[in-house]
Amino acid sequence: MSETPLLEVENLRRSFGGGKRLLGAPKPVIHAINDVSFEIANGETLGLVGESGSGKSTIGRAVLHLEAADSGSVRFRGNELTSLNAAALKPYRREMQMIFQDPYSALNPRMKVGRFVAEPLVVHGLEHGSALTDRVAELFKVVGLDPAFMTRYPHEFSGGQRQRINIARAIALRPAFIVADEPITALDVSIQAQIVNLFQDLQDQMGLAYLFIAHDLSMVRYLCQRVAVMLRGRIVELAPTEQIFSDPRHPYTRSLLAAIPVPDPDRRRPERPPFDVSANIPPREAEMIEISPGHFVLDQQIQ
Repeated sequence: MSETPLLEVENLRRSFGGGKRLLGAPKPVIHAINDVSFEIANGETLGLVGESGSGKSTIGRAVLHLEAADSGSVRFRGNELTSLNAAALKPYRREMQMIFQDPYSALNPRMKVGRFVAEPLVVHGLEHGSALTDRVAELFKVVGLDPAFMTRYPHEFSGGQRQRINIARAIALRPAFIVADEPITALDVSIQAQIVNLFQDLQDQMGLAYLFIAHDLSMVRYLCQRVAVMLRGRIVELAPTEQIFSDPRHPYTRSLLAAIPVPDPDRRRPERPPFDVSANIPPREAEMIEISPGHFVLDQQIQ
């Protein structure tokens, strides 16, 4: 990338466990993130895919410092964030937001949704009084909701409407970067495309960059410019989206793509290449190598 990336993640690691159990038996160490590196440019969407437990959500939380990494570097607009305390991080919180998977649990059931969307504006001292009310009403319109809904509670909304409310809160501070952690997984299929289209519209309007964490490879192909494939805490392949789909080089990537449902009943689904995840833990010492411009694969797994 010619210009400085908006976000740079380098050699990020996060482990859980270790120590001893109550009776002295050692606890196993789980390497949730192992030496992960990637960049995201201004206005770009990077898709992060992989099976449950591969470390995708942990990466999202670590990038936003909702969870501390063991080691590694996270730079935003060239500024190192990992060494900053909570007070020093506050200005960056305005520019980096998160949208969670479950649109209901992310909402406070005892708080009217207008107040929920207004909260970050109040915390950062950006709006008050009638200007605050007007700003929240504007945000409701932006995400396709009637401002009259501002006085309602979360239980009065459908899943898709709740996710729109969460999106309104996330964009309230006019961020540059959003981590979308499986934001459509809990929604009806009929609503998922609407929310993905909303993400795209907001990107066009605000120049947003996304780390889009997902299981649905069809949605990733539609929304993302590049894709990173996760396996057991490692990125095993990273490439422009169409290269991932047309020329996957890691056997795990091929296995994921072969599992995509084929909507035409007259077409046979391609045979899924055998890949035993439990028997193919990426070596900790393995490095990513560039096999073509912008296409990186874990060096011991190229075929």
